[in-house]
Amino acid sequence: MGGAIGAAVGAFQVASAALDKMSAGPATQHFKVNEKNVLKAGALIHDQAKVLETKLGLVQSDLKIPADAGTGGRVGADIAKAWNSRLVGGSDTYAGRVEAYVKSLKALSDQLRDAATQYNISEEDITATFGPKA
Repeated sequence: MGGAIGAAVGAFQVASAALDKMSAGPATQHFKVNEKNVLKAGALIHDQAKVLETKLGLVQSDLKIPADAGTGGRVGADIAKAWNSRLVGGSDTYAGRVEAYVKSLKALSDQLRDAATQYNISEEDITATFGPKA
C-alpha cells in the first residue's frame, strides 16, 4: 500500500509542476492603440473576456475531481482533494487564475473604452463595441 501512495504522490507532484509551467506566460504584452484601431482592439479584448468568463462558468464545477468509492477509498479521496485544491476554489487555483485574467481583460477593455471616448468616437460606436457602460 505504501508504494502505491508514494507513486500517487510522486505523480501528483510531477503533474502539478507541469501545470505550473504551462500556466506561466509572458509577464506583459504591449500593443499600440490609436483612433483607427481602438474599437477593433476593444472588441477583441471585450469579447475574449466574455467568452472566457462564460466558459469558465460552464465548466468550473466539472473541473472538480470526484472522490467516491470508485476512486479507491481514502487514498482516492486524498488525491482528489489535493487536485481540487489546485484546480478550483480559490484565487491561487487554475480556475482562480483564469478569473484574474478575465478581470484584467475587463480592466483593459475599460481603458480602451476611455481611450475611444478621448478620441471622440461616437457613443453609439463605443456602446456597439463594448456594450452599455456598467
